[in-house]
Amino acid sequence: MLTQEWNIQARSLACAVSGRPFVKGERIYSALYWREGQYARVDLNAESWQARNENIAPISAWQAEFVPPPPPAPEALKKDDAESLLRRLVAENESSTKNARYILALMLERKKVLRQVERQRQDGFSVLVYEHLPSGEVWLIEDPGLKLGELKTVQDEVAQLLTRSDETPAAVAAPVAEVVPEPPAES
Repeated sequence: MLTQEWNIQARSLACAVSGRPFVKGERIYSALYWREGQYARVDLNAESWQARNENIAPISAWQAEFVPPPPPAPEALKKDDAESLLRRLVAENESSTKNARYILALMLERKKVLRQVERQRQDGFSVLVYEHLPSGEVWLIEDPGLKLGELKTVQDEVAQLLTRSDETPAAVAAPVAEVVPEPPAES
């Protein structure tokens, strides 16, 4: 069986030849070519498709009605808010914010801003080594070994810190972690 990685681009929002943005409902033409050892997708409007050089045949071609992509869903928590708060807390390096730094790092890992590259033992503590993907910076975040019962408290602490750093109510509404409530004690 032949295995090969295919990296075919998503549909463009504008014609590859004229540069004019596609309009909702417009008939667009897509063609797949083999160029420089890889697949290349070209999206064209009707005029550019008719004017193309027919001597250069695509591997595949198709047409469709242009449907604009949906707007991105608003983030309950902006990446910059959590990132700027984590940067500040790491710079301050206060032991009282160890849990908040850990949760913020997990949030940014989930948002694909940070990537855990290693876990180390330093002075009897577990330290997570993160790479900041946009800049390549390395961040060391101590794993506080939180227990499930402690997550609600840390979630509230992080929400308070985010509220102070950015007065947006959306930041508070975002759950940091799924917390399973404990059943009420029977009397």
